[in-house]
Amino acid sequence: MKVTIPEITDKELAALLKSSGMTDDEVKSFLKRCENSSCCSEKVRILRKTRNALLDNIHEKQAVLDKLDNLIWNLNK
Repeated sequence: MKVTIPEITDKELAALLKSSGMTDDEVKSFLKRCENSSCCSEKVRILRKTRNALLDNIHEKQAVLDKLDNLIWNLNK
């Protein structure tokens, strides 16, 4: 498979996708789609979906962090 971004190897791409929350099967499916260079819009759709899920998770964690900070502040008051 040839990745269109020369700075990233297939192994690095797989690691990035895995760390973003994709399952092994999803990573394999994505990499298989990448073999076909004509599926750019599908790849972008998958990446945006993964990004949005990751961002939602970050926001959930931030809300918990804010509540903990508030609790700590109130206990120190």
